[in-house]
Amino acid sequence: MKKLKEIFKSPYMILLFFAFKLVVYYKLINVDVSDIVFILVSVTALGLIFLSFIRSRLKRKNIIFLIIYSLLSLLMFADTMYYNYYNQTVSIKQLWQAKNVAAVPESFVATLIPASFLLFADIPIIYYYFKKFLRDNSKRAAWSYKRELKYIAIGFVSMFILLVVNPFESKTIDKVNSVEFFSNHVNDIYNAIAESVVTEEVPEKEVLDTVKEVTPQVSGPKYKNIGEGKNLIVIQVEALQNFVVNAQYNGQVITPNLNAFLQQDTVYFDRYYTTIGKGNTVDAEFSTLNSLYPVIDRECYTLYQNNTFDGLPWLLRDKGYDTLAIHGYKGEFWNREAAYPGQGFQNFYSMEDLDQSDIIGLGISDKSMFRQAADILEKQKKPFFSFIITLTSHHPFVIEDKDVTLKIKPEDEGTKFGSYLKTVHYFDEAFGQFIQELKNEGLYDNTVIALYGDHHALNLNMDNNKEMMEKYLGRTYDYDEMLRIPLMIHVPGSGVKETIHTTGGQIDFLPTIANIMGLKFDQPYILGQDLCNATDGFAAFTAYLFRGSFIHNNVMFEISREGVFDGSRAWDIKTETPLDASQYEEDYNRAITVKKTSEEILNQDLIKNYIHRDTAPSSTPDK
Repeated sequence: MKKLKEIFKSPYMILLFFAFKLVVYYKLINVDVSDIVFILVSVTALGLIFLSFIRSRLKRKNIIFLIIYSLLSLLMFADTMYYNYYNQTVSIKQLWQAKNVAAVPESFVATLIPASFLLFADIPIIYYYFKKFLRDNSKRAAWSYKRELKYIAIGFVSMFILLVVNPFESKTIDKVNSVEFFSNHVNDIYNAIAESVVTEEVPEKEVLDTVKEVTPQVSGPKYKNIGEGKNLIVIQVEALQNFVVNAQYNGQVITPNLNAFLQQDTVYFDRYYTTIGKGNTVDAEFSTLNSLYPVIDRECYTLYQNNTFDGLPWLLRDKGYDTLAIHGYKGEFWNREAAYPGQGFQNFYSMEDLDQSDIIGLGISDKSMFRQAADILEKQKKPFFSFIITLTSHHPFVIEDKDVTLKIKPEDEGTKFGSYLKTVHYFDEAFGQFIQELKNEGLYDNTVIALYGDHHALNLNMDNNKEMMEKYLGRTYDYDEMLRIPLMIHVPGSGVKETIHTTGGQIDFLPTIANIMGLKFDQPYILGQDLCNATDGFAAFTAYLFRGSFIHNNVMFEISREGVFDGSRAWDIKTETPLDASQYEEDYNRAITVKKTSEEILNQDLIKNYIHRDTAPSSTPDK
């Protein structure tokens, strides 16, 4: 009993409380706490920090230790919030996105998990024990100050070399590095510094050979040139998941106007997936317009603002089209205003250029934005390409009762599921009105209209979305359904009506629409394929699933939580049958390769070797 009291009074209780904190942390980021190695490594790391402060000669080291411990707690808190939304912990590379995250406070607040606040609960206790240890330690004889610091330094260096540098290339250490709190973040900082100091470029010939190897060369007569010479409107719909199409809720059709849109002159791709990075919406449009994968570090519109591109706006502009983009939020958001000239847009109409009298959630309502878009398009020289981005169905799906026409069941009120259905039904009404306005303006008959979702709405790891969706769908709600979005390409007067089941992603939009619009590429860096003529479908994922995850026809593969091949899972998306993940290493390597290849194309700005235009884009688009 006496020994137990001594242990309880011991300042080394700091490590015990920290261990409890780690259990909470690892539970919140979905790490199996039965794998005790993660907790042991974390406790050892904190123990070294603790000892280094105890033996140091810093003044007010108790305050300094408290600040550091509080910052570590804050980082854990940020990890849990980030994981709740992205299924990944935060990286130093994403710190630059804080401004964009802060611009959407409702979404930020919606990612909070009440249990995460437990990560701050031990701070006053830790401070008490640390002060007590300093007080008690001052009364005792101690080892040589220099000798103790030498052993502590050896401990730090040994851990760094073993865990971060990983000289033996151990898969077990890779697993620890990707999950354990300290080594994960130290390794992240180390890699970020190493990448900025040492950049070994892959020779362009090797990049070209890889593009030919991993990207199918698909061509065919199906729907070739059926939209050539027509205007083109591409609508990127905020958080439009595929499950709402042709679906009913509470006796009501969720998207009647989209459903009618599909009934004639439309090719519908129902196995289409989002391939976004951490830039979410802005990475969806980047991948869509350029047939390149976004990177995990940050939004491509900032990282590669000064690159040369030859995406959809440029291809149409070179054919004499006027190119413009319309979005109901601030022009500077996600760096669009600065990046759009390099993408080939001549004009950009943002919130600052539009009537702001009707705001829903983040920005101008879809109905108001579409009305104004119709007026803008009517005044354009023909032919034109217009890229339109909607907003009303943005997370966390805030909409006033006066704007709601879908009746929600009492038990679904106040849920993200119910709120999302309200906003997506509102979008559908706005879309129906837009089609009618195009007809009224005499634009409809000569305009190809493509529409797709940018990313998921209902994250299966947040709130009670998984439970609600499985109840509604009557089947498992997994990543294959969460990341599935619709793509519709409507060509008035074509007589086309088909649903294409070939698996694809936003990476495939450019070659698909190029086939329909009669466009040709003057550079080889197109990583997608024409889904109208393809039969074998493949897409790699960047965010929400870890690097190496992919979908190939009916097979969905999720790399392990630790980011290593061992321990991954695969399943048949049609039957929901689990598959032996070890059989898909070749496709896993393909996913890794195609992502690395895309990064090389972007980092080396390789498209500039093929594209030489007489006039460079101005620094800002004309209004």
